Amino acid sequence: MWRNPTLYRKYKSHEITRESFVTSIWYFYYRLGEAMWNSGIRTFDEETTFPYMAKQTNEKISKSYEKYGGYDTVWVVMDMCNNDKHNEDYHLSEMQKYESLRGLAKQGLIDPDNEKLINMLASQSLNKVQNYFNHQFKKGFKSINAGQVEFVDLVDDEIYDELEEMKKGINMGVPLFYAPRLTKMIKGWLEGKMGYLVLPSGVGKSTIVRSLYLMTIITQKKKALIFINEESKTAWRMSLLSVVATYILKKRISRDKIFEGGWDEYTESVLKEAADWLIENRPEFLKLGILKKYRFEDVVNWVEYYKAYGVTHMVLDTFKPDGSETDMARWEVFGKNAQELYDLVKEENLNIGTLATLQLKIGRIDRYLDHDSVGKSKEVVEVADYTMLGRLLFEDEYEGRKNAIKAFNYVKKNGSWEEEKYTLNPKKEYLIIFFGKNRLGSASKQIIMEVNYDFNEMREVALAELKPTAPKGF
Repeated sequence: MWRNPTLYRKYKSHEITRESFVTSIWYFYYRLGEAMWNSGIRTFDEETTFPYMAKQTNEKISKSYEKYGGYDTVWVVMDMCNNDKHNEDYHLSEMQKYESLRGLAKQGLIDPDNEKLINMLASQSLNKVQNYFNHQFKKGFKSINAGQVEFVDLVDDEIYDELEEMKKGINMGVPLFYAPRLTKMIKGWLEGKMGYLVLPSGVGKSTIVRSLYLMTIITQKKKALIFINEESKTAWRMSLLSVVATYILKKRISRDKIFEGGWDEYTESVLKEAADWLIENRPEFLKLGILKKYRFEDVVNWVEYYKAYGVTHMVLDTFKPDGSETDMARWEVFGKNAQELYDLVKEENLNIGTLATLQLKIGRIDRYLDHDSVGKSKEVVEVADYTMLGRLLFEDEYEGRKNAIKAFNYVKKNGSWEEEKYTLNPKKEYLIIFFGKNRLGSASKQIIMEVNYDFNEMREVALAELKPTAPKGF
């Protein structure tokens, strides 16, 4: 830089400090040259340096100049650099490399006694040293949030093992209680998969949860969490007794009679028998979480906590925005929470089979239900593996009426499966389940369930194949 002072302009933006130099002498000459350049001197020979130093009023600078050998020292170094013309960038990068390494050693991040490591670092360029430490940093923290990204070889010998697994067919989850058609549609209740059950208010979200999903947990001995926020613990327990009486004991007890009290001897004996069955057949781990004040954050925290107990399945009844993020619209909060829930329970993270119930859009209920039926919150259901949307049959959809639904089942005749008509009884109530999406199977058909809310009973009876109505003008 003394030989070619214009380099002071070139490297003006670089942070060069006392720590950049091993010894004081070269830092002194660097700063002296910088001061000369800033004063307007453009040639650093002895004739210009001598008068500049003579004008110095700072005695410390003058004494240091004499101490370090004055201009003779600079002349020797410039002579040594004659063969290194236009190589100043290399020298600066080497200087910065060693400055960085000394700083890391001072912080205890490099062991100066590790000769092999020191020799390796010294032989590398500044850029390669940077890359080395960036890699070591990432390597040291690679287990943090490691579940968020996984890297594997796209092509390796494991592909043959996967062929053998796929030959067996897609893995099935636990079969859903008394629901063979639904089991086939969504491949059972699979761990790591998230589904939504979307129904109008009062049509039976909790009834389906208890009759199909909760009874699956109990009969299959699964470890599970049930979160509720719209019913009490007692209401849930009593309704569950009604389910057990209906499905297991085959002794129907009206739900209304249970909650009215004043039971007759038969009712009390059946309920005690149902309670005995539950106690005898209860899973090793089944927790009911009563959300006294609904906060989605609490759901996430407790799911993460209980996963250590081996939880494999979960129900959230009912999933809704909690309004904790006041700077966002409710539907935006809902979408954010839905993505967070999916990321939490998916196979690559906690691997928990999850069902969340939602309320269908308030207002007119369409004949064909899809994600538009969820309203502004349809972004919520987009992240799920499957979505089930349901409504009760309309009066004109029974046999012989204007919009009669063609209900059917598959039966095997002469070695092949054929559709067989199923007649819907107008004296009974039916719920039709649509699939807004289904990554696990077909979404083109619907399931028709006969419902009896008095006895907490849901029973699959048939299939249907309704088609969406094209908008006007198409």
